[in-house]
Amino acid sequence: MREKEIIKLASVSSDRPELSPPAEGLLVTQPLRPSTSRLGWVLSRAVQLWLRSQVESVRELEVQIQGGDRQILQGVIPQVSLCGSDAIYQGLHLSTLQLQGSGIQINLRDILRGKSLRLQDPVPVVVRLHLTEADLNASMRSALLADAFTPLFFPQFASAFSWKSEPTLTWEGAAILSSEQTLTFRGNFKTPSQAAQPFLLRTGLQRGNPSELHFLNPTIQMLLDSGVIPLETVILPLGSDVALSELAFTESGLICQGQLTVLP
Repeated sequence: MREKEIIKLASVSSDRPELSPPAEGLLVTQPLRPSTSRLGWVLSRAVQLWLRSQVESVRELEVQIQGGDRQILQGVIPQVSLCGSDAIYQGLHLSTLQLQGSGIQINLRDILRGKSLRLQDPVPVVVRLHLTEADLNASMRSALLADAFTPLFFPQFASAFSWKSEPTLTWEGAAILSSEQTLTFRGNFKTPSQAAQPFLLRTGLQRGNPSELHFLNPTIQMLLDSGVIPLETVILPLGSDVALSELAFTESGLICQGQLTVLP
């Protein structure tokens, strides 16, 4: 008979609609009574520590392991479901995060000796996340995300303004305009010989193929004058390990769902 275990690090508030399980695509199981077996406790603790090592911080986290003792003794976790809120992962702020992985091979013998959990093989994971406007603003202050975002548009900025010397670009804020399905980003350019020049970048956002995001019909406006300069659509490759199935603007922000491969 299959057993289920639940590691509840903090309860998920039921009055927050964004924490409700999605209508389709991702199964989030209901909390159950934790197992009292020694093996279950050791494995649960190892998964908890591993998850904490993957994120900078998380306010609420609920993990469910599903599988029989025989499978777990062979180092296989048939299925893991996770639901978290207010998580920070590599500088990316997320209001809610849900994921589900299956067929996970782990180093059980090492875990039983007190060592850290390690994945033995790549794991395909279904992920659903909610990005609010506050999340986007906080994420843009991350050097990792800002450094990744800047090269997407910088060549077009340089061409549009015919810079003689390359300025420093600083991102200061962002907004999600759900009704128009667009994003706006505030920032400024600064050169050694000039004061900071504020600008506003406005762009649509759409899923291309499963491994691409398209920034559609972007424009840039220098806020010290009224001129709006159209730019070319920018394509952001997400990599072969990512397959995005949904990207939707909602009243509370952006909802993204897809599959990614977690490497050992």
